[in-house]
Amino acid sequence: MKKDEGLTELIYEYYESRILFGYYRYGEQLVSLSQICSTFQVGRNTVLAALKKLEEKGYIVTEERKVARITYQGTDEIFLENTAKYFVPRKEGILDFSLAGKLLLLPMWEAGLHNPEPDTIRPDTGRPDIMSTPISLYFDVLRTFHNDLLLNLYWQCLRYLNFLYPSKREIRTGTIAEEVLSVRTMDDLKTEFDSYIDSAQNKVIDFIESARGEYHLEAVPQIPFKWNIYRSRPQVRYTLATVVIREIIWERYPVGSYLPSLPNMAEQYQVSLSTVRRTVAVLNSLGVTRTYMGIGTKVCLEPMDLNLLKKDEIRENMLLHGEGLQILALTVRGVALFTLESATKEKRDELLQEIRKLHGKTSSILCIDVLLSFISRECPSAMIRECYDKLRELAVWGYILSAVLMSTGQLDNDLSDFIGRLEKDLQSGDLASFSDEWKFFIMDRLNYFYLKFAFLK
Repeated sequence: MKKDEGLTELIYEYYESRILFGYYRYGEQLVSLSQICSTFQVGRNTVLAALKKLEEKGYIVTEERKVARITYQGTDEIFLENTAKYFVPRKEGILDFSLAGKLLLLPMWEAGLHNPEPDTIRPDTGRPDIMSTPISLYFDVLRTFHNDLLLNLYWQCLRYLNFLYPSKREIRTGTIAEEVLSVRTMDDLKTEFDSYIDSAQNKVIDFIESARGEYHLEAVPQIPFKWNIYRSRPQVRYTLATVVIREIIWERYPVGSYLPSLPNMAEQYQVSLSTVRRTVAVLNSLGVTRTYMGIGTKVCLEPMDLNLLKKDEIRENMLLHGEGLQILALTVRGVALFTLESATKEKRDELLQEIRKLHGKTSSILCIDVLLSFISRECPSAMIRECYDKLRELAVWGYILSAVLMSTGQLDNDLSDFIGRLEKDLQSGDLASFSDEWKFFIMDRLNYFYLKFAFLK
């Protein structure tokens, strides 16, 4: 989904749900345009587009130089039914978040408290009637990473779980006056955040259990969490490009071989012929392949033209790659350890065999791909599987980093020692050490990315 469209949709769904649930009632007003912009950290046009869609759906009416007013009329019974139809299909995801949140969001919070900026974070008394203090402070801590992908994940978790829709009596602003928050206060707020979520979850689960029968929703299919990564341009061609690059790096399409014909690729990957053509154009521009008229598309993995990094779409994907690496660096230890401890010995042995296949390889992308593939298959948490599958896609754009090193006469670091340590840890059952190795490896990769691509910011 394109970035502006995605953010517009997020704001639209946020207010649509609040209106349908009866948080806002007929005749009441939304907060000002500037306050909405501040809360979601988006531009004026994005908010205006969301408000326009709300007005077209009959939820609000807008007037020039006035805040929007609610026009949707519902009864308490309608509000309850709307709420049931939202929550009942998400019961499994809500329960899953109890675990996924601790492995994904908690490490980000703890690391964010040690960033250079947390002492400048203040309780946001300028966000009345929008969100609870713990949620807004959590957002402010995460914002110190300057990582749009991370914030995108946080917003989408909250939207899916509906934690942005408390009752009005639960909204608390200005509770800590305007003093600058200390780390201790932030930790207290983190505790409050956890308590708030636990309480909200318990209330929602109780409501689901009573509402599913009352509104005949016993057989309703569950709606899983999906992480939509917003980009400035359509992403299908780039998603498919990462799939093909991964297969080339794994030598399923060896250098010197030819990719399947365009119609065969369209059938194989279940996309349109035009998408395949655009994908091949991306691969050709990266030096991954070269197309010969009347013959086919040959895998070549040539050194990349560094001027390619000036193209907006390549810069965007490389930025997403770096932001994805940062999320991995913050979360990979806990996620890897939890997944390994939950997996059977047979599954861990299969992972060991995959790691052994890395001997003789020089690309760190392959190493990362092995771990992320394992987690996205075997982690008990569906939300983590979804997130790590998306991060796996973004990790493949590290091919460009390797291509830059190739073009300048450098190569990835020797990975033999790292692979050997992974083997030893898995064989001995030292899963904590294995997970630590990955944290340090991703951190090293992230630091190297910052060194080589600092100019992208």
